[in-house]
Amino acid sequence: MAATIEERLAALEASYAGISDRLGAVEQRLTSLEQRLTTEVGQLRSEMGQLRGEMGQLRQEMRTQFYWVMSALAALLTITVSFMGAAIGLLTAR
Repeated sequence: MAATIEERLAALEASYAGISDRLGAVEQRLTSLEQRLTTEVGQLRSEMGQLRGEMGQLRQEMRTQFYWVMSALAALLTITVSFMGAAIGLLTAR
């Protein structure tokens, strides 16, 4: 049986409606994915900013500890040199 033009047009319209529905679903999924990516990127940027702040704080703490250790070593060296000077002075005084 040969389909009439109306029947063929109705079949084409149904096919187009199916394609339109599937494209709408794809568009919704892409929109949802875009929103999720935007949210994730925002959270990642926030976490990176927080991490930068923490790294800056750690650098400052390390710098403070380094200066403290260097000061302690300088003081220890000064005391050692003083004791050595005193010992040399005592040895040469005899």
